[in-house]
Amino acid sequence: MTPFPFSKSPAFILPQSPPFYLSNFGYWEGESSYKNAGIRFVSEFAKGCQLKTESKILEVGSGLGGSLLYWSKFYHPKLLSAINLPGEQSEFAEQLFGSNNIEVKPFLKGSWEVLESLPDSTYDYVFSLDAAYHFKNLSEFYKESYRVLKPGGKFVFTNFQIAENKFKKFVWLYLPFLIPKENLKLNEETILELKSMGWKQIENQNWTLFVIKGFTNHSTNLPISLRAFAKVLDWFVNYLGLTYYYHVFEK
Repeated sequence: MTPFPFSKSPAFILPQSPPFYLSNFGYWEGESSYKNAGIRFVSEFAKGCQLKTESKILEVGSGLGGSLLYWSKFYHPKLLSAINLPGEQSEFAEQLFGSNNIEVKPFLKGSWEVLESLPDSTYDYVFSLDAAYHFKNLSEFYKESYRVLKPGGKFVFTNFQIAENKFKKFVWLYLPFLIPKENLKLNEETILELKSMGWKQIENQNWTLFVIKGFTNHSTNLPISLRAFAKVLDWFVNYLGLTYYYHVFEK
């Protein structure tokens, strides 16, 4: 099985807080358990982009569905839509939505490219939590996100970045993490690429300490497979210049 959070299967081995089933890295500032850090991540993600109530939200890479459920409960959106790969996670999410009377429409099962089937200028927010860095043709994903957003809409995502150019020669080491080598860029390169497409930068926050280092520092309470994964991840941060950023761009 691919290590968390890159698995396509439900994360039952994590200490979850039902009904908010999540598979992000967690946001660990002031937290000591994944039950709290996972939810804190979704909360900080929404706060950072000033998520407004009564909005139309599309999540690309919706995973277990807990983030959509969280936003539904606390932000009362007009519309929730989602895209996720077919499989156990999507089946789990559908059951979660049904048991909590949450309508997610449409819920498209497939790779991010099914975004092309959605109409122009529809959403107030396009979200991608711990997913976009996996996508092939990431530049096209940026463009499609721009298309489906209303003017003034926000594109919010988390991304792994390389701290210095010298680390690019090691990009092949990231392939087991399901991160295409072309997706590993400097933070500045990602910003320039998005700006060249017409995006306006709103937020650019380095979350490496509170998310990735938090996850690795608190992994001792996780199952052995996740502890091993955390050690590898920590090595990449310490020696291969891996960083983790939270981005908000506006159309």
